[in-house]
Amino acid sequence: MNQSCRYILVLDQDSDDLQMLEALQSRVRCPLVVTSSPDQAMAKMGQSPPSLLILTGNHQSWSASFVRRLRTMANACGIVIVGLTDVHAPSWLRQEDNPGLDGFLVKPLNCDILTSLLQSAWVRQTYCS
Repeated sequence: MNQSCRYILVLDQDSDDLQMLEALQSRVRCPLVVTSSPDQAMAKMGQSPPSLLILTGNHQSWSASFVRRLRTMANACGIVIVGLTDVHAPSWLRQEDNPGLDGFLVKPLNCDILTSLLQSAWVRQTYCS
């Protein structure tokens, strides 16, 4: 997988999801970069666009202006943006209420789902190039 994966960027806002993502990352063999603030995430994306951006934590804590900036950058580079949510409290939104994300991942994740998502991200980036 690492030939088609730039890296996975995670914006981890005080969540307990990092261990799960690190364990999956070692199985899909795609580098994982973790940021702890929106400014860090934007700076890293500006240096080198990831294949996949995963936002952790409560989607209501992501400001609308931040998500718009992410979406603008993602559209230019073909980045897939997903939010990570819990199976017991999924953050499903109506399409018109979607805050600019491509979708939501529901925990617990497995390697097959992450691999499939990375392959889709690679196709999107290849098409946008």
